[in-house]
Amino acid sequence: MTFLRLFTAAVAILVAGSEVARWWGQERFLPLAFDELLVAAGMLWAATARSRIGLATAWGAFCGLTLSLLVPTLDHLMYGPPKESAGFYAGVLSAMLAAGLAATAVAMRLNRVPSPVP
Repeated sequence: MTFLRLFTAAVAILVAGSEVARWWGQERFLPLAFDELLVAAGMLWAATARSRIGLATAWGAFCGLTLSLLVPTLDHLMYGPPKESAGFYAGVLSAMLAAGLAATAVAMRLNRVPSPVP
């Protein structure tokens, strides 16, 4: 459980930091980075809260965000118009989605309560 909380906090800080670095100083910072910052804030909350269901929820939101970024990137790769470094971006997003799905599965497994034995 501790590893999952630390991993969640680390990924949240990386997501938030990368978006701040990407959009810093631009007028469009808030609207374009808002979704990533919101998911990162939820992940940080889940990493520090005592709620185990919060971890699964935060990782599910992370997976949804990653999937919503991956699909248009794959569309650019397959059908154009050409997008610079779309292949690299698709690879990184795929790895992020795989890590998110694994973390979601671990968090969901931690939420299982054993059945009462009669």
